[in-house]
Parts: sequence; C-alpha cells; structure tokens
Amino acid sequence: MPIIHYVEPAFTRQVDPKITEQYLLTQPGVVDASVWFESGEMCAHVTLLDTSDLGPHELRLQCACELGIHLTPKQFICLNARPKAA
Repeated sequence: MPIIHYVEPAFTRQVDPKITEQYLLTQPGVVDASVWFESGEMCAHVTLLDTSDLGPHELRLQCACELGIHLTPKQFICLNARPKAA
C-alpha cells in the first residue's frame, strides 16, 4: 500500500481535488464522489453500489497508481448507495 504523507496547506492551493473527484466517478461501482482538503489532508466521500467490491483500500491504491500520491486522498469515507438487507 502506498505511504501517504501530510500535505502542506500551501501545496493544497496547487492541487485541484476535482481531478481526483472526476477520476473516482469513472470507477465501476462508484455512484457519487466528493473530494476536499481538511487540515491540509485530502479527503474523499464515495458512494458505492451495494454490489461493488471496492473499498477504501482499493480506491486509495487506484488513485495512487493512476493519479500519483499528491492526488490521492488520505481518508476515504465509503457508503453503500442502498443499504444491504440484514
């Protein structure tokens, strides 16, 4: 798994979270994605289809490999589009 470091606040002005957001929206099983900076760290909220096998680890790895570490969120919040039956 890639190592993700703290991003200096000055650097966040040079990185557009919309690039990561648009990339996440192209992934199979991703219904919605929102990416932002909080306290100098990139965060992502991702809504997944309940049939998706993706999780925070897989999404982080895909972003790191395809976009580079500077466009990879440190924290992912993943929710299912429709809760699974109990």
